[in-house]
Amino acid sequence: GPVEEFCTFGIVNHDADARPLADEAAGLAEEFRAYAPELDSLTHAHRLTYELHANWKTIIDNFLECLHCPVVHTAFADLVDMASYRIVTHGIWSSHYASAGAHENKAYDVSGADVTDHAVWWLWPNTCLLRYPGSGNIMAWRIIPAGPERTLETFDFYFLDSTPDAQQREVIEYVDTVLQPEDIAIVESVQRGMHSRGYSAGRFMVNPQRDGLSEHGVHHFHSLVIDALERNGPA
Repeated sequence: GPVEEFCTFGIVNHDADARPLADEAAGLAEEFRAYAPELDSLTHAHRLTYELHANWKTIIDNFLECLHCPVVHTAFADLVDMASYRIVTHGIWSSHYASAGAHENKAYDVSGADVTDHAVWWLWPNTCLLRYPGSGNIMAWRIIPAGPERTLETFDFYFLDSTPDAQQREVIEYVDTVLQPEDIAIVESVQRGMHSRGYSAGRFMVNPQRDGLSEHGVHHFHSLVIDALERNGPA
């Protein structure tokens, strides 16, 4: 049917004939649960919302590589071991992993962290699930098109308790006041740049290591966009 439970989330599909998400994104649930064994015990604790002057695809592009991270996100690049960053593409989703939170850093307090990796799952077309260093957590990020150059975002935090503790409030504050403003500035700048008469198209920078500096995740996304347009026409 159009409603199913997927990793404790309720999924609604307006196409009553659609295949279950568990089949469309085979392997995602198992990997997600392997990284977040406390998933069933998590509860909603906080929501952040944003409005961006950029196309939703520009935002996804930015999210699916970390080539910009050492330059744009200096605190994040201190939190995460960039040398260990890897991106793996699957059918309609991709995984991003890195060791993280192993030492004092510029982003937020990770002393006594139970979670010592950064893990991200992007699910076509506009949903991202994240797990950051610290105590048990999952973050759900939705990128919602609201016009050709306007996008709404919701960023939901799930912790073991509905009231964030001091360390978790640091994580929320870092995302809200540092990481998101850095990304919003860059994607809005890219959107403005695409209006330049000198812009036609960029090149994909892909390396054999498939690390955070490679854009194969972006290429994977573009392939899915093109496939959807060929099948359904412009949305």
